[in-house]
Amino acid sequence: MPVASGGTRRPGEIEAATNGRQQNVIPVVHITTPADPEPKVKWFWEIGSYLGLNPQPKNLQEVLEMRKHQDVTLPVNYVLENSQTRLLLIDDIDRASPQHLANVLPYFDYLRDKLRISIIYCGTGASHRLHQARIMAQDLIRVSAENRARLKQASLPDPSSSSPSHKALLPVTWLHPLPLDTKEDETFRRVLASFEADLSLYRLEENALSKHAVILHQRTGGYFKALAYVVSTAAVLAIRSGSENITEKEIDTAIAGLR
Repeated sequence: MPVASGGTRRPGEIEAATNGRQQNVIPVVHITTPADPEPKVKWFWEIGSYLGLNPQPKNLQEVLEMRKHQDVTLPVNYVLENSQTRLLLIDDIDRASPQHLANVLPYFDYLRDKLRISIIYCGTGASHRLHQARIMAQDLIRVSAENRARLKQASLPDPSSSSPSHKALLPVTWLHPLPLDTKEDETFRRVLASFEADLSLYRLEENALSKHAVILHQRTGGYFKALAYVVSTAAVLAIRSGSENITEKEIDTAIAGLR
């Protein structure tokens, strides 16, 4: 399960810090991304439900009554602080678009910075969604020229004016693409050579991958995850066909799977 973290803790660390389990202490809060993540209040209500601040309505009258008191931000903050919550786990983050997250991230930043609550986002593409959300919120201080170009092609905002504060950033790892070979950096070809050395194909030609470095870089963008997928898929195709060698044909077929 992919996750992105706003600060993680080792198992048992919370209990150790509080001298074991205590009454009226809620060290971990686990919520699910709202089915409708557009309004921020839906996120507050998810946390409130876990804390028992807004139990499930029993009838239509209670539903209508609850709608009169939608903002539970202050009660939620009060309970989180006084119950010594130290970890918020947000599941099914793939329900939310980067724009949804960009709108609610300032609140989660508040929980982290003011209440010292670690945040873990769990779900498909969690890190990618958070990166994009930070960019949309113009809160990412370093984005490479390659990433800016990709964002422009995808019609996403260019974070040319970014937050000067490191504290506002969610501490997740930003993975830059491997550059195509330059005089100063031959990382991409060294990566391809490492793949070639590790492939267990009986008739693998010398420099089978390296001679296709340009097209592999163009089609994968230089990202290791995409490159690993293409190489492993091409190797499987080579084994299934009995050729035991990776040629342009296997590479093209594997690349097609990225689209």
